[in-house]
Amino acid sequence: MISEFPLFIFTTLGGLSAGLVMAMAAFPPAEKPTRPWLAPLTALVLLGVGMLGVLFHLKKPALFLLALRNPAAGIAQEAYCGIVLGVLLLALLVMSWRKGGAPRALTWIAAGISLIMAFVMGFAYVTNVGTAAWANWTTVPLFVAGDIAMGLALWAVLSKDALEKRPFALTAAVVLAVSAATMLLTGLHFGSVGQGAALLYAGLAVTLAGAAVAVVAAKKPAAWQAGALIACALIGTCLARWAFYAASII
Repeated sequence: MISEFPLFIFTTLGGLSAGLVMAMAAFPPAEKPTRPWLAPLTALVLLGVGMLGVLFHLKKPALFLLALRNPAAGIAQEAYCGIVLGVLLLALLVMSWRKGGAPRALTWIAAGISLIMAFVMGFAYVTNVGTAAWANWTTVPLFVAGDIAMGLALWAVLSKDALEKRPFALTAAVVLAVSAATMLLTGLHFGSVGQGAALLYAGLAVTLAGAAVAVVAAKKPAAWQAGALIACALIGTCLARWAFYAASII
């Protein structure tokens, strides 16, 4: 077990939630969905479970409250973003449940907070000079691209027709390819500081397989592609993040 497992849970599930919100905003359904509340509910649950990782990381709730009093701390910034995003997702959920939909502006605001949170998640480790494998410019794009890739893949599952749209499929393919590229660059950096990068390269291979699925979907959509896409995006990102946290000296 990696020493930073609670943070692995937080950044993976919280990042998946953030990526899903960004995908919801960028690719709204063409027709009114039968369950408009499903996506915001899923994002809210993922974020909530992910935020528990922060509490387990700090061991005691009192330490969490203490951390919130230090705005310069990365974990506090992550918590701020998570709390704001949680409130926005709750509003989206209530509106979708009661009115069958939520204002597009509110979805875009939530997507903006999601992007900031994905950035903050990565930047919190760039400033950790005690771990040479983390303190590198590749860390931020590794987290941001991974979150968006996972979110697009989950949206392909939750949305009725997202993957049938060529712009969505091509966007997913590009984002997954970019995510794979960040894994390659991070792996090369890991090697330069004496850290193992095998899991990063394994994640790269799985993520590229997901990009290939998205390319096929852009040409000829099929029912199996959404499941394959989410599997590749999740497994690839989890492998890369496990390798990332395995480099911790804590």
